[in-house]
Amino acid sequence: MKGTVLNQALVVVVVFVLCGCGLGKKCTNSGSPLSSHTLRYELLFSKNESRKAEALAHYSNLIRTDGSGWLTSLPRKALREEDEFSRAMKYQTMKSYDGSNSNFLKEFSLHDVRLGSDSLHWRAQQTNLEYLLMLDVDRLVWSFRRTAGLPTPVSPYGGWESPDGELRGHFVGHYLSASAQMWASTHNESLKEKMLAVVCALGECQEKMGTGYLSAFPSELFDRFEALEEVWAPYYTIHKILAGLLDQYTLGGNAQALKMVTWMVEYFYNRVQNVISSYSIERHWLSLNEETGGMNDFLYNLYRITGDQKHFVLAHLFDKPCFLGLLALQADDISGFHANTHIPIVVGAQMRYEITGDPLYKTIGAFFIDTVNSSHSYATGGTSVDEFWSDPKRMATTLKTENAESCTTYNMLKVGYLRVLQDEAGVPS
Repeated sequence: MKGTVLNQALVVVVVFVLCGCGLGKKCTNSGSPLSSHTLRYELLFSKNESRKAEALAHYSNLIRTDGSGWLTSLPRKALREEDEFSRAMKYQTMKSYDGSNSNFLKEFSLHDVRLGSDSLHWRAQQTNLEYLLMLDVDRLVWSFRRTAGLPTPVSPYGGWESPDGELRGHFVGHYLSASAQMWASTHNESLKEKMLAVVCALGECQEKMGTGYLSAFPSELFDRFEALEEVWAPYYTIHKILAGLLDQYTLGGNAQALKMVTWMVEYFYNRVQNVISSYSIERHWLSLNEETGGMNDFLYNLYRITGDQKHFVLAHLFDKPCFLGLLALQADDISGFHANTHIPIVVGAQMRYEITGDPLYKTIGAFFIDTVNSSHSYATGGTSVDEFWSDPKRMATTLKTENAESCTTYNMLKVGYLRVLQDEAGVPS
């Protein structure tokens, strides 16, 4: 069995190299301090223009590349030009396993679980509920309406939702997920009305723009992303919005939310295909050196609901292959990578295993969590310093105020949770 998995891993890595993704130096967003959300937020609102210019110049040196030089350094394409963008061909090539999740553990629906009113957890849940009810719909969707050219009554929220912040909109995605989960857990009618109002308002914004695009920032940020210019993780925000809307459908029963999701995904499918056809598949892979959130995880989940092969193909196009290739070879070589860019990619790989049954992706998830837990975690169980993985042999030298980012802790819990669910006996092998 081990030999079979190793052979599969070697095949996968060969495919990654043929796709132009075997160049390890290109497989990272490490080195740039702007990968740190804390630093990037500070820079965004800083009045120190010289510090901004210095940081952005460093980013440019790391990220920008001469497209012709990039292409000439790669092997010739494995597919003929007329075959390269055949969706059906890609789909058939990737879907080589007929996966079955009949042996996976199943979680209880949130609709079927209630907390005892005398418990600490119930009191914490009530605090969360009060916070979700406190938020104002018009203020939450302010930047979405401005982007769509709709009236913007009241004033916007600040912080992450500040109208001049490039990650604006991602908190709204979190709100959609949190409110859907909270409603499923409590069936609070006031919360139901509020989350329906948010979805309705976002739907009006999407209809006004008319392309399927939906965000709190204009699509020009994706033009910069695709041109490999400095921009703050637009797909990270889009993932949060998409995941929140899907939660509104799966947990809240809102059919409009699913329609909005599929229209959005159609828009981004076309954008990615345009990058590939206008430049190359390698250019798309290179753009994934910016943080893209859990796009592959979300899209595999969406494919499970819709069965639309385009959703499966797009999910695979967000499987950062040069990073998963390292894990497929079981190489403990994650030092220097931005942790919260890459942990969600592994979650997506685990979801790919659930969808396809391909055991390689189960092995990738298991090796990854073992690697992080054994050599990249602190005594608290958290991982990363300044949001990056460091030298596993010198962990003690990295103790400071920016250890164990909460985002990485949350996503590592997802990796561990899926590993348990996917083991037939419910115990990690």
